Amino acid sequence: MNDFPIKENADERVLICCHLMDGAELHWVHHLPEEQCVWNFMCAKEHERSDMVQKTLEEACRLFPEIGELADVPHDMDVSFKKGKNTGKWYDFHRSN
Repeated sequence: MNDFPIKENADERVLICCHLMDGAELHWVHHLPEEQCVWNFMCAKEHERSDMVQKTLEEACRLFPEIGELADVPHDMDVSFKKGKNTGKWYDFHRSN
């Protein structure tokens, strides 16, 4: 991916909920620097760990190009984003640091 939008390693492992893989709409993005898989991508449903599949950050960017808007998140920042239902804009849900 020549114009990879996110500063982190394209091969970094991420978690994507199985509902997104089946065509559900992306609703939540969690950036959790203390976790093995720093980025988590989820739909609006409730999730168990078993609902998640591992992919690379590059694959996630291909599947959900809109996450490129979150490219400036510092690697050590714990933050969640919720996508506005009507606007498609990302809203900070929680920040620490």
